[in-house]
Amino acid sequence: MPIFKRLLTNKKGSSKSIIKNSVIAGTIIFSGFGQDVMAKSKSYVAVEPLVCDLVKSIALPSDEVKCLVDRKQDVHDLKINPRQAQLLNSADKVFTLGKEMTPSMRNWENKKNTVVVGVSAIDLDDHSDHGGHDDHAKHSAKVDDHSDHGGHDDHSDHGGHDDHAEGAFEWAGKFQLSKGSYKWSFEKVDGEYADPAMKMVILKSNDIEGSEDLAKELLGSKDSIIKKNNDTLIASNKAFVLNFNQRKESTVFNVDIKEDGQYIFFTEHMPFEFEATQHFFKDVLNSDVEPIAQVPDEGEGHHHHHDHGGLDPHVWHDPHNIIKMGDVISKSLKKDISIFNRGDRKLIDERFEKADVLLESLDSWIVEQVSSIPEENRVIVSKHKAMEYYGDAFGFETISLLDFLGDSSSLRPENISSSLKMLDEEKVKAIFPEQIPVSKLLRNLSRQSSVPLASNQIYVDGLMIDGNTVSVAVHNTCTIVDSLGGSCDKESGSNLESEWYKLSD
Repeated sequence: MPIFKRLLTNKKGSSKSIIKNSVIAGTIIFSGFGQDVMAKSKSYVAVEPLVCDLVKSIALPSDEVKCLVDRKQDVHDLKINPRQAQLLNSADKVFTLGKEMTPSMRNWENKKNTVVVGVSAIDLDDHSDHGGHDDHAKHSAKVDDHSDHGGHDDHSDHGGHDDHAEGAFEWAGKFQLSKGSYKWSFEKVDGEYADPAMKMVILKSNDIEGSEDLAKELLGSKDSIIKKNNDTLIASNKAFVLNFNQRKESTVFNVDIKEDGQYIFFTEHMPFEFEATQHFFKDVLNSDVEPIAQVPDEGEGHHHHHDHGGLDPHVWHDPHNIIKMGDVISKSLKKDISIFNRGDRKLIDERFEKADVLLESLDSWIVEQVSSIPEENRVIVSKHKAMEYYGDAFGFETISLLDFLGDSSSLRPENISSSLKMLDEEKVKAIFPEQIPVSKLLRNLSRQSSVPLASNQIYVDGLMIDGNTVSVAVHNTCTIVDSLGGSCDKESGSNLESEWYKLSD
């Protein structure tokens, strides 16, 4: 072979070798990159227990899902501590019902890694004729703003508190105090005060109820005393306007008690809204000082926490709304997966589809159970109007006792008479407590009206201590059905619960 032809042949062979090796190398690199994308698991934080259960049911089994709030904790009262803040900041994504349900999330909602899945993120069915389920297949309908839910004021963001009625107080605490000095502190929570200022009235009295009218008069008066950081407060027949120092993380007022006795503090906001690292009231030894009585009383169900404004956050009591929440979650989860990773994206779709089918079955099961209740008995009476979505979906009238009893959670003669009249006119068959032990308020009302209390409580704010998303729906339905003259098939409900558990296996 001539030398020129041999050189040309060698050059072509060399080029082919280089191209072949480059393709092989590129394939290896790209394959390695794809494996890295597929192997990299995500870390998610779900704030509320119910949201956590839902995210776990849809997320990839390889992803880590952490629940921020314990089931025993009321999410309305959540104050984010440093450890929880670190979890939120380090998570790939944070899923939450939003500030309407969990007020402390108001400062996290706008962060890029936060995904709201609650009332403000989904379209809500009006369920005006639940029997047909025609619009449920599409999982979308017009928005129902539930503006008449319990006469709530427009406090939908739980932050500004701008719409307090003149002279209103949100909390009253009675303390047994010895003569001396005390400290009342207000802290920023998540970087800001719950409000830039607040009114307070301090009265020397042993009767909260008997002092309410005077307190309201003083709080509504323009003749108030302005106080700032480190100023002193004393019992007085004038309200104090407490201005908070925006440059400081906390504003502290001295409380001077002139003589031993019982003192009542009336405040425009819950003092717990201003707690970040310490208790709001302390003595000279820096020990916590607790009230011996307070309104609202914890045992009476925290009625103030249900003033959600125009957006009622308890959307999950309608299974079709849970499906919509799951749709938001699944779409968000898929955004974290490479478009080349078709396997994991398909798996997310499959897991959501299983949840969808199961929730449709749950909806049909509830309809079947409710159909066993005589139509004239389909009235749900509880302290708060938190079952509106359930009532709308399954054909119940829902009545909030607080609409008749008022915000003081006390059985005053004029309020109890209107409540008794309502229970009689509506021919109510049962009153549904929202906590066990049942509050004294409901026990007294049941005794005077002869309307029995349901044997079990209903869970209105999330999951039970044990169980899952389906469990709470099954429990509430059987409690309602059995108490109103129907017959609940608990066995088939338990089967649905078991199927839900399999989603997160």
